[in-house]
Amino acid sequence: MAYFEGQLKRATTEAGEEHTGYVLETEIDVSAIQDADELVGDQIAVTGDVEIVDFPERGKILVFRATSVAVLEEEEEELT
Repeated sequence: MAYFEGQLKRATTEAGEEHTGYVLETEIDVSAIQDADELVGDQIAVTGDVEIVDFPERGKILVFRATSVAVLEEEEEELT
């Protein structure tokens, strides 16, 4: 079983979208990914490892360390 920590937020979804209604934000370390800034705002799939990092000022934080990232292409909506 996985253990995650983060801030629980209500998801903002469009009417009719399938969603649980909640999002748990998790910090992601993308330092191993080249050109990570170009992925901001994209829908992505990441692989990597989860670990707890002890930051001097923030304390222990759950961090997902990405080892690879793929941009997911959005399906074009059909016009009716």
